[in-house]
Amino acid sequence: MPVSAPRSRLVTTLVLALLLALAVGPVLVLVDRPVAAQSDEGDPPSEAAPPGGPVTPVLSARRAPGLLQGSIADPALAAAVRGTIDRNPDTWCLLVEDAGRPVLSVNPDTALAPASLTKLLTGTALLEHFGPDHRLRTTMVAAGPPVDGVVDGDLHLVGGGDPLLTTPGYAQSFDDPNQPYTDANALVDALVAAGVTEVRGDVVGDDSRYDAERWVATWPTRYQSEPSIGPISALAVNDGFTGYTSTPDRSNASRRAGDPPALAAQTLVTLMEARGIAVGGSGSAGSAPAGATEVAGLDSAPMREMVGEMVLASDNNTAEMLVKELGLSTSGQGTTAAGLAAVGEILGRLGLVAEGAALRDGSGLDPETRVTCSMIRDALARAGRAGDLAAGLAVGGETGTLRKRMGGSSATGRVVAKTGTLNSVNALAGWADTIPGATIGFVGIGNGTDSRGTAAADAFAEALVTYPQGPPLDVLGPR
Repeated sequence: MPVSAPRSRLVTTLVLALLLALAVGPVLVLVDRPVAAQSDEGDPPSEAAPPGGPVTPVLSARRAPGLLQGSIADPALAAAVRGTIDRNPDTWCLLVEDAGRPVLSVNPDTALAPASLTKLLTGTALLEHFGPDHRLRTTMVAAGPPVDGVVDGDLHLVGGGDPLLTTPGYAQSFDDPNQPYTDANALVDALVAAGVTEVRGDVVGDDSRYDAERWVATWPTRYQSEPSIGPISALAVNDGFTGYTSTPDRSNASRRAGDPPALAAQTLVTLMEARGIAVGGSGSAGSAPAGATEVAGLDSAPMREMVGEMVLASDNNTAEMLVKELGLSTSGQGTTAAGLAAVGEILGRLGLVAEGAALRDGSGLDPETRVTCSMIRDALARAGRAGDLAAGLAVGGETGTLRKRMGGSSATGRVVAKTGTLNSVNALAGWADTIPGATIGFVGIGNGTDSRGTAAADAFAEALVTYPQGPPLDVLGPR
């Protein structure tokens, strides 16, 4: 399908092209000369315009300079992206808008697999329900309070759904060294602040806040041995992967999923002993006793920052954990199904649904998830360029999932976007600050196979930053 400006604008473009000729050509001297109304006495009209009065007639084409500019710039952009987007897979959708005005539109309401663009819808629902300042709390409880710094029995580490608990060793494996996280050592800091010097029993991890399903049931089973997603749990350190406490192995091939609550407890034991707190066990999993006393605790980052990390790093574990938290908050059930039902209800209430759309998870890993370009466009437009959702978007050539893309190109530092990539999906959505000074929104989703990977999407982004190629508004505007 060729790339073109919206059909509804074809006639308008022809008319505006004619008006443009009138607005900038020699005839302008005649059209724009002010004509005073004849007086009731029949006096001849005055030849002079009132001092400081308008020169351009009300019905002049100059009264709509944006449309005049678009009549030239929009076809130029269509030509610029030809050879990038239109070589993408056969099944694709595209939207480009300038301040809400359609510039390019192809299949905007076709439901396609979006990959990680799903996280924009998940983030919208999370921010709408919880608000930007909501926090989650991880607690450490015991059967009784410490006495002279000693916990006489087990210390239970109770997960509160914080997805960003990470050791510095695991943080060294991040693609973006500036990816935000919560240092798991802060848990030990809280114990030290509470005066704890010894735990005579074991450290026991409790993740009963959510269900025990570690992977979404509809996912391909190969995900369980891949590094893109760890086991989902209400208590997870290092996304539930082993071997990253202090000396990480950077090889994804050696990354292994562990039992999240046990792994979190074992990690805490290691960190506690490094700080001189004696522990009688090596870490295990179990349930905290009813009526236990909180010894210490740690609040998560606010929701805006957790959603920001999810979007910036395209963190699948963050998305799936927060979906379960949403299910718990809305229905009392910390399950994927309950969370997705809540996401759907919230998006419907906000008018962000479309025919054929289906959300199968919170991260976009499910190949059967379907959304439309219009849904993503509407979610971004609702959030706004300065909103909490947009704050997490990666910057071309600089941060997040775009840090290693668009580098050294005209798009570097000018494109902020969410990426979406699966074996059969290539997607990009966000804003471009163009070289001529415009800010345009865009959504592109391609399904199918394309051996060039993300190259086509990056070339498309580079083409966007040239818009608008046409006469500047100060030339076309009213005199």
